[in-house]
Amino acid sequence: MNKLLKILIGFFIFIATQPTWSAIRFLALSDIHYGANNVTGNGHDTGDILWSSTLDRFKTLQQKVDFILLLGDLPTHHFPFFSKASSKAEYEAKIFHDLFTADNTHKPIFYIPGNNDSLEGNYQPFAKQGKSPLSYAYDWQGACAYCDGLMIDKTAMQSGGYYITYVIPKNKDIILIVLNATQFTKLPLWIPAYFNQDADAKQQLKWLAAQLKNHQAKQLLIAMHEEPGIDYRNKKVWNDEPLAQFIELLNKYHKNYQQISLLTSHSHYDELRKITLKDGKNLYAYSTPSISRRHYNNPAMKIFHLNDDLTIQDFTTYFTTDEAKWSNDHYYAINSQNNIFSMCKNLSLTTCLDSLSTEQICELMEGKAIYSTKNEDKKGFNCLKTYNIN
Repeated sequence: MNKLLKILIGFFIFIATQPTWSAIRFLALSDIHYGANNVTGNGHDTGDILWSSTLDRFKTLQQKVDFILLLGDLPTHHFPFFSKASSKAEYEAKIFHDLFTADNTHKPIFYIPGNNDSLEGNYQPFAKQGKSPLSYAYDWQGACAYCDGLMIDKTAMQSGGYYITYVIPKNKDIILIVLNATQFTKLPLWIPAYFNQDADAKQQLKWLAAQLKNHQAKQLLIAMHEEPGIDYRNKKVWNDEPLAQFIELLNKYHKNYQQISLLTSHSHYDELRKITLKDGKNLYAYSTPSISRRHYNNPAMKIFHLNDDLTIQDFTTYFTTDEAKWSNDHYYAINSQNNIFSMCKNLSLTTCLDSLSTEQICELMEGKAIYSTKNEDKKGFNCLKTYNIN
């Protein structure tokens, strides 16, 4: 009897110490930057070896989630004026098809356009003469796959890359708005001008205002590639006017939603950012690190966990130090011993972040090598300047 009692007590202790989450989770991956001729190692984009192992890991992770976000930048980096649309199209077609096939449980996948994806070049318009990255998503339904009946408004999907959708069949409590943030982005000096960028940005923001006004949900996910705010090099990512308008729209309509969560990528790092609204409420931007190792990070994917209230409870970052084979390396934001914010046990992620100062968050993020997903070769992420967007 004593032996049985010990077994039962041990079992209940094990159950009590496990993370408890709602069944709703989603997977995010980004900045694949695939090219057939890329080599392995720090500082390089994704080649066949890394992409093959990533697909194997993706097949396992997609079984744990309800939907998937592909946060842009599919093809390898190209030099200005030397970009070949044909190779870009080939690489994008491969990534779209490979993910469609690897998603063998048919979870909805949603594509978010990145600055490297335009066939016209880096930071260029999403579509021209009817051709866009979606022209090469042969198996997909535009910007999504396995998404029958989920789209709310896709009028600008083909031309602009932005749309609004539900993410789970028969569930209207979670809404996803996908933005084409390249229209808002401050172009590097060496990039050719984006013709009509200001007009495109204004049109998208007008569309966004209508969506925010006309819908309500418990959880609103706003996904974009380029992050608002300052990057780790202390440079503005967005132009001032669209950033100000975006924040004003969030101020105006955030009460239509129990929680608004921003999902970004672009930097290749595992970052956090905060927008403080006029009424004191904080909104958080969660960045998904890249598959590419060009920025001296370990390749990674991220699973976000929603609680019973459909607010973000936690995330898990899965990463690899071996390009040929992913093991089970990972860390949590909060739950488990292998985490970033150990002082926040049993709190939701937003409640945790609300309780911590910028200095506390930055000390933990940089001290635990979170930005580079545990790659100690990369330092200097300027967290104190990047964390607060406004």
